[in-house]
Amino acid sequence: MIYPTLKLLHIISSTILFGGGMFAALLGTIVFGSRKLKDIAEVGSQIVKVELYLTILSALVQIITGWWMASLAGFPALTGWLGWALMLFCVAGLCWILGVWLQHRMIDLSRKAMETNSELPAEYHQLFRNWTLLGLPSTAAMIGIFYLMVFKPV
Repeated sequence: MIYPTLKLLHIISSTILFGGGMFAALLGTIVFGSRKLKDIAEVGSQIVKVELYLTILSALVQIITGWWMASLAGFPALTGWLGWALMLFCVAGLCWILGVWLQHRMIDLSRKAMETNSELPAEYHQLFRNWTLLGLPSTAAMIGIFYLMVFKPV
């Protein structure tokens, strides 16, 4: 009975991880792309806060349940399809960590622009482009993980 329960938790947490990430990316694109200083400073920081909670909690559940299920099933965790899935998980995680740093920097720049009654600097726009581009490898990695989990090709 423990394996199906772990599998259910794993599926739910993967849904939260991927769905929450997609929602935060879409909402972040609207807010950070708006160039509205107050929205970026206030709503952007709330997006980051909620994303931190959802991502960290669901990622921890993914790691714990995934490792536990692999142990119960006798899968070697660092080889084959599971090894590739772990590698992609790390890629997505690194993209996410860098993305959160970029978001914090964009929020800081918007607050500074509000304080000085100035426009967003060129650095902000470059950070926004970089943040947007990070979504590509992160999303591809997550889709790759789903593929590996379903088809177990290697």
